[in-house]
Amino acid sequence: MSKAKADATHPEWAAAALAYTSALDMPDRELLPIRTLLALGPVRVFLQWWIRQDAIDPEILFDPFSDSEDPMWWQIDGVPSQGGRTEDVVQRKWQRRAALYLDFFGVHVWHVIDWLIVARRRDERWLYNLDESGRPRKLVKCQTIFELVREADKGLRHRKSAAAAPLGSEDEGFVCDLGVGHTLVHLLTPKALQREGSRMHHCIGFGSYDSRLADNDYCLLSVRDPDGRPLATLELDGDVVRQFRGPCNTDPAAHVVHLLAGVADERSWKGLLEAADGRYAPYGHAALRVLENLPPSRRRG
Repeated sequence: MSKAKADATHPEWAAAALAYTSALDMPDRELLPIRTLLALGPVRVFLQWWIRQDAIDPEILFDPFSDSEDPMWWQIDGVPSQGGRTEDVVQRKWQRRAALYLDFFGVHVWHVIDWLIVARRRDERWLYNLDESGRPRKLVKCQTIFELVREADKGLRHRKSAAAAPLGSEDEGFVCDLGVGHTLVHLLTPKALQREGSRMHHCIGFGSYDSRLADNDYCLLSVRDPDGRPLATLELDGDVVRQFRGPCNTDPAAHVVHLLAGVADERSWKGLLEAADGRYAPYGHAALRVLENLPPSRRRG
């Protein structure tokens, strides 16, 4: 497998692509317009990452980010001992690999996906700069998720700044007092998302989240300091924390996590590993941090 190409000619391309897109759990209104771009960019580099791993060990993956002498490890071969047809083993393999990859690189993946959604909506020129096989050169030149992230950064850096744009009561709503002058605010309109993204330097304001504002079970929240400056942005789907990010998609500061942990406990927000159906696993570390300071009775390992 190590010499296989990371494209549709790979014998397990279909299984890998299906596992990856299923793990993303994107609504069709967002997925369908970018399905081809997703395959040529994020899915391809996902498969390439695993091809490199299989050249090392196709059965066991040791935590690639650990410097421990005894790092965590996972079985990544589909666990043939569980039985089933060859197709079942391949399906299990790629479902496991997709979950692990998105746990490792989820924040980067969603940044790239936001860029692709915005590029398609704006019908940007690079979409028509194609190679001899009819593929956008900007995507196919990238061999890793980090190269795609750099392209996403460049593609989104020319956004119109909305940091100084005045907002009204229809744009943001007060949710609760977090203590010591900090507040939690509900972002209600695309204008509010644009301003949040501009001030926080992340992708919430580029348009890919706008369509979700009409969903009553979904909300985007902002943690504000006593002067009204945003410190972290929170994404909730029902009572499940999907993302919790600080400036430039970094981890929120410890004191911000501490302030919000009480609200998470009071409102019984679930961490991703607590979500019964497991649909939110791709967001991994980007969301779990909000629950770190909960009382032991509410923590989940």
